[in-house]
Amino acid sequence: MLSFTNIAVVILLGLVSTNSFADDLFDMLKRMSDADQNQNYHGTFILRKSDKLSALRVTHGVGEQGIWERLESLNGEEKQVLRHNDRIISVYPERRLVTVRRASKQQSLHQQLPENIDQLESFYSMTRLEDDRIASHQTLVVDLLPRDQYRYGYRYWIDKETGMLLRCDLVSENDEIVEQMMFTSLEYSSGASSHGFDLQQFARFNQQIMDETETDRGKTAKIEWEVQRLPSGFMLTQNTMRYLQPSAINASESDKAVAGDSTNTSPDLQHLVYSDGLASVSVFIEKNKGNGKHLQGASSMGAVNAFGHAVGDFFVTVVGEVPEKTVQLMAQSAVKMP
Repeated sequence: MLSFTNIAVVILLGLVSTNSFADDLFDMLKRMSDADQNQNYHGTFILRKSDKLSALRVTHGVGEQGIWERLESLNGEEKQVLRHNDRIISVYPERRLVTVRRASKQQSLHQQLPENIDQLESFYSMTRLEDDRIASHQTLVVDLLPRDQYRYGYRYWIDKETGMLLRCDLVSENDEIVEQMMFTSLEYSSGASSHGFDLQQFARFNQQIMDETETDRGKTAKIEWEVQRLPSGFMLTQNTMRYLQPSAINASESDKAVAGDSTNTSPDLQHLVYSDGLASVSVFIEKNKGNGKHLQGASSMGAVNAFGHAVGDFFVTVVGEVPEKTVQLMAQSAVKMP
């Protein structure tokens, strides 16, 4: 018969074994995340958001000049997107429009494993599920479940051989799939082929530079707003001043002279991004234009929830792929700092 001491030892060993298994899963996923960033491949995947289903073709390459990706829509509006490191060019042939912008970091054009997955253990627990097969590739399946009610869960299907994320389900607290990305075909290549994206063919299109003034926290940024109630682990990761009227940015010197130099060249919207390293929430702050000009209260579309809230002469809109209670909590606790 086991004594009380022996029982305690058995329980303790069980806890140690469970924690070790969880640590091993996080370590394994971290290694797969690193491998995911360095693959050369092309394939097709579907993206389901709310009741909308999109099919896209992707080509990804890694070479001496860095990382590039090309994304083409296969249904709906015709669209092509090219990313080279942090530069993103979008082409809309039907609208004869080209936009050029820079991402704050080198984010993929489609869902990938998070780079800092080793830092997520405090906010998510991980469980391994039964292996599966996606796009003819054998996959490891894991659940990343939130430890609180302020974020969604993630279910990953990961290629056992390469570490590529082949399917990702965003899961609500009721275990319902609120968003899904899944490859339907995927082929790897040994080297990075040419992306074959020539901007000269779009020379007659309207070109729009998505300009922005970005400052990093702790350097020259003056953070005038603060969200006082944040879910555990969420931190400010980006502070950006944006223009609501792109025409004001691109106005020529002659246009400004005709207008008496009254063209507004000052950013008119502050964009704060908070993240726990996986989930991300955007906070937009602008002058209050009155009723009917802003989102009032809660709104949702698939996994994306938003909440609008007036704060004096300003209006705060919070948007993110997190539960409604999260965006509401953050919007109603945003304050202008003295």
